[in-house]
Amino acid sequence: MPLPVTLSLVDVTVSYGDRVAVDRLSLEVRRGEIVGLLGPNGSGKSSVLAVAAGVLDPTTGTVTMNGRERSADPAAFAACVGLVPQEAAIYDELTAVENLWFFGELYGLSGSDLRRRVMRALARVKLLDRAEHRVNTFSGGLKQRLNLAAALLHDPPVLLLDEPTASLDPASRDAFFVDLTRFRDDGHTILITTHHLDEAECGCDRVGVLDQGKLVACGSPTELLRPHAAERAVLYGHLRTRPPKYLERAIRRRLGSRAELEVTGRRLRLSANTSEELGEALAMLLAEGVELDAYRTPAGALERALLENNEEPLPQSLP
Repeated sequence: MPLPVTLSLVDVTVSYGDRVAVDRLSLEVRRGEIVGLLGPNGSGKSSVLAVAAGVLDPTTGTVTMNGRERSADPAAFAACVGLVPQEAAIYDELTAVENLWFFGELYGLSGSDLRRRVMRALARVKLLDRAEHRVNTFSGGLKQRLNLAAALLHDPPVLLLDEPTASLDPASRDAFFVDLTRFRDDGHTILITTHHLDEAECGCDRVGVLDQGKLVACGSPTELLRPHAAERAVLYGHLRTRPPKYLERAIRRRLGSRAELEVTGRRLRLSANTSEELGEALAMLLAEGVELDAYRTPAGALERALLENNEEPLPQSLP
C-alpha cells in the first residue's frame, strides 16, 4: 500500500518571461521517502524546489501539503518545510550555537524552547562537540551539516535540499546521505536535487529525471535500472599518477577482451562485463601504485535517461 502523500505538485509550470523553466510537472512525494530530482544544469531542478518550498509562486498549477493548497495558508505551509540551499546559509564569524539561535529567532522561537531545539538539532547532525566553535573553522561537510540543522530547528515534516552535496568530497557526501536516511526513517519527507548519478541511484527511494523543465522519467532506481541490467560496468576516474603503459596489456591478459582501460590526460575510463571484473581490474591498478583523486560508476539507466533526452552528451569522466 502506498504511503500517504505529504507533498504534491500538480501541473506546475514556472516561466521567467518567455522562458519556461518548469513545464507542466506533476510529482508526489510521500511521507517517509527520499525523492531525488536528477538533471543537468538548467533542467528546472531549483525552480521545482523553490515552488515546493513556497518561496516561488508557480505560473500555473497547484502545490498541496496533505491535500491542503499552499495558497490557502502560506504561513502554515512554510512551517511544514525545512529548506537547505545549495550554498551554506550560515555566518562564518558566529559559532554553531549562535547561528542556530539566530535562525531559531527568525522562526519565532525563544527561551528554553529554543535552547532545547538548538541542542537537539546539533545532536541530530552530530555537531554537539562543535557547538561553541566558530563556523570559519568548519570543513565544507561540517558547514553543510550545520545548514541541515538550521532547517530542522522547527521540526518540519518536509525537508527540501538543493544540491546539498555539490561542494563536498566523496566521504562527506556519503556521511550526509547517512544523515538523510536516518531522517527518512524518522518519518520525514525528503525532496533533494542532485546532478550526482550515484547519489540518485544509491541514496534515493525514487528518482525523477528532469530535462528542459519536463519530468521525462520517474520511478525507483531498480525500476529505472532494470532495462539496462545487462550493460557493462564502467568506472570513471581522475588520475593523480598515470598508469604505466604495460598495465592495459596486463589487465587484458587477466580478463581478456572483457576489460578496457582508456587514459586521456588525467582522465581514466575502466570498463568490464561485471562489477566483479571491474573491481578486479581496479585492484590491479591500485596494486601497481596508480593513485586516483576520485572515481565513480555511473547510474546506468539514470545516465541513459539523461543522455536520451539531451543532444549534448554528459561528461564521461570526472573534472
